[in-house]
Amino acid sequence: MAPVKQARFITVVKTSAWYDLAITWPFATPWTFALLYGVLGSMSQGLGLPGELPPRDATNTLFANLMGSVVLVWSLARILSPSVRLGRLDGVARWLFAAWQIHAVMSGGSAIVLAFTVIEMLFGALQFLPMEDEAREQS
Repeated sequence: MAPVKQARFITVVKTSAWYDLAITWPFATPWTFALLYGVLGSMSQGLGLPGELPPRDATNTLFANLMGSVVLVWSLARILSPSVRLGRLDGVARWLFAAWQIHAVMSGGSAIVLAFTVIEMLFGALQFLPMEDEAREQS
């Protein structure tokens, strides 16, 4: 695969951060998570997807809110101060997220999660592309 220019790489870092901001803000509060959870459950049932979303309770709401809050802050860090290092770290985080999402679905969780997994894997792969400067240093 051909190395990419650093400016293009930084654009990917920022784009992935904006995607995260748009997708995860509803996870950040109990009220927005309750609305999102209802929508995801209805979509999953309406599409006839396998697996299930467990009943929403205080514990899974807490974990969703923690994840949503951390990802919002992480997104803002990448938007305000994008860098190759943050992009590489985000790539690692995305592959971890994808692994746990696949594990959840294989353990009986709703397959609606896989829509997010595809995007995690795409941004994860893009943030591991070699850059021109790195390719020159290795030659």
